[in-house]
Amino acid sequence: MTNNTKRGALLLDAIHDDVHRRLNPDDEDCWNCGGEGYVHDCFDGFCASAEDGCEDCTQPCPECVDYKRQFAKAVREEVIKCGSIDVAIAWLKSIGRWSDDVTPDRVQTELAAALSLLSKAPAPRGGIEHLFAEEDIP
Repeated sequence: MTNNTKRGALLLDAIHDDVHRRLNPDDEDCWNCGGEGYVHDCFDGFCASAEDGCEDCTQPCPECVDYKRQFAKAVREEVIKCGSIDVAIAWLKSIGRWSDDVTPDRVQTELAAALSLLSKAPAPRGGIEHLFAEEDIP
């Protein structure tokens, strides 16, 4: 791991911490699921264990899903605002969008285009796949 790679990963970790503090300043668990990430909608008498929840009635917590979406969007925006190629590469690797054939020049170009879109300024979209496309964030 090179120094630039380590630097990018450390700065991305700092961005994650900052975004988490901004979205959840009191560092509380989810009010809906208690931080488990899923909820049970079981009915007493219909499920084997309505108190503990059953596999058929378990679903992802909608509050946690919303938080994860907000978190991913905020991290993306902070990475773009940062403008660092190293941070951008670390972020792309963390979301599974990195490929070894992507050059630092392309990352810089995509960062500039994403920043102009983020700022609501018109940006040329061209025919290239945009590394920082928001619609790919889960």
